[in-house]
Amino acid sequence: MGWVVLFTIFVLILTQIFAVPLKSSNNCGYDSCNLGQPGKLNVHIVAHTHDDVGWLKTVDQYYYGSRREISSKAVQYILDSVIEALVDNPDRRYIYVEMAFFWRWWTEQSEKVRNIVKQLVNESRLEFISGGWCMNDEATTHYNSIIDQHSLGAEFLQETFGECARPKIAWQIDPFGHSREVGSLFAQMGFDGMFLGRADYQDQIHRG
Repeated sequence: MGWVVLFTIFVLILTQIFAVPLKSSNNCGYDSCNLGQPGKLNVHIVAHTHDDVGWLKTVDQYYYGSRREISSKAVQYILDSVIEALVDNPDRRYIYVEMAFFWRWWTEQSEKVRNIVKQLVNESRLEFISGGWCMNDEATTHYNSIIDQHSLGAEFLQETFGECARPKIAWQIDPFGHSREVGSLFAQMGFDGMFLGRADYQDQIHRG
């Protein structure tokens, strides 16, 4: 039995040496952003990709990059190159939305890459926004489905990365229109703000 105890102690020591701790500070995401120089116009450019979880191609085709005659996008390589670019330059930041793809990519990574990603999240250089399984439509999607798919993504982020991975912004740049009820749902989910890409001109006039 002595070798079991020694082996357990050895594994615990290795875990303490190589594991990246989950950061629990509230100073995460845009709260940790360098505000620049007072009295000057400071422009913050943050890279982003929107990856449809099914549209013109299937989820698998988008992830692996098949059916290139429709779209050349291959999400697995986007995430590979993003992590490499963030490691190469500590001034770079990146935001990501679709947990369906990120979860799939994460399950294929080595422990070394996972630790690098955890460190990037702790440093708020890789930031998750919205955090749902996908960027849901706002017209046809039932509110139960919106809540469920955001809960699924949030649970994955919390269990994997801790508090610093909690999304603070809702990011709805691609749905075909905007619904105030979705904005209400996101406010109740605790998001600090919401960005959207499309709203009907009549709705814009009505809201003033």
